[in-house]
Amino acid sequence: MSQLDKDAPHLADILRRATLEKNNQDKRLADIFGTHTVPKVTEETLAIYLDYLKQHLEVPCQLTGIESLGCFAWEASYIFGRRRPKEYAQRKKKEPSYTDIYTFLSFEKEYDPYAGLAVTVKRVSDSKRFVLPFAHLKATAKPSKNDQLLDDYVVWFVNGRR
Repeated sequence: MSQLDKDAPHLADILRRATLEKNNQDKRLADIFGTHTVPKVTEETLAIYLDYLKQHLEVPCQLTGIESLGCFAWEASYIFGRRRPKEYAQRKKKEPSYTDIYTFLSFEKEYDPYAGLAVTVKRVSDSKRFVLPFAHLKATAKPSKNDQLLDDYVVWFVNGRR
């Protein structure tokens, strides 16, 4: 028995579960490409992943932002810095927010290994449409098949570009 198992069995259990989930995710990702290992992000692998998502994403699908980074980075200064609620509210009317709820409409035809896949979405509150990076979004329904699909894509895309 390892020292970690003796001193902190709950930590050893957390580590085992995390390792198992990573292995399961790697298997799901490799299966998408029909390979034994998870391939890097390239134009070719993005095309394969896009076809897979088109076949497996369940619509209607509601999405929201993962965090106030990336395409939602404009919000960071309002959240962590200058707190100007009126100005923030005005900008949120024009720009997509990571706190908004969106309805998935379609995948964009153009993509590249740096930016990844993009999607057209419609903001639920006002029906305004945006094109957003798929890797900056998550499913609102949890747990769900779409939640797993988006999480797997984000992990693959972020880690596979390095």
